[in-house]
Amino acid sequence: MADAVYLVRHGQTASSARKAYSGRADVALTELGRRQALDAAAQLAGSGIDAVFSSPLSRARDTAQAIAGATGAPLTVDERLTEVDYNAFEGLDRAEASATFGQAFEDWRADPFGSPVDGMEPLGDALVRARAATADALDAAQRPVIVGHQGILRIVLIALGELAPEDYFTLRLHEADPMTIQAPAIARV
Repeated sequence: MADAVYLVRHGQTASSARKAYSGRADVALTELGRRQALDAAAQLAGSGIDAVFSSPLSRARDTAQAIAGATGAPLTVDERLTEVDYNAFEGLDRAEASATFGQAFEDWRADPFGSPVDGMEPLGDALVRARAATADALDAAQRPVIVGHQGILRIVLIALGELAPEDYFTLRLHEADPMTIQAPAIARV
């Protein structure tokens, strides 16, 4: 059972640099993103990390590989940590998504769990898979790292009871900036 879990958003990509939704698109790290991944790995090197779990998308997987290399911990790629499927939002920044989808987008921003946009993965569905992946990581290691994306890591924080569902958009995870949760446990949400 884990006594701490570390959450790490992937390093910078061309999409994240412009704050665009990447979703399931397999967008590569930029040169800065690769340096950020190495910096995160160096920060975690002496933390007793014993397992690294990652989304299969290359931006997260490459960040996770840097962490696994620096810590000596095994890396497990877990499909359940794939970013939320934003569907038609992918490639758009917030202003472009608002202009394209209008009130439907604004309703989703106001009530992210209650007002999914047609074609988008409902956040409740993402919570089911993220909760299961997080529970498995906490059971498998004493100090796991979960490497993922802005959306799915917010969902992981909800699964851990560290973020309320209605506060989904209030937290911005910075690129390759490790966050530590002490004594983690899956919450009833």
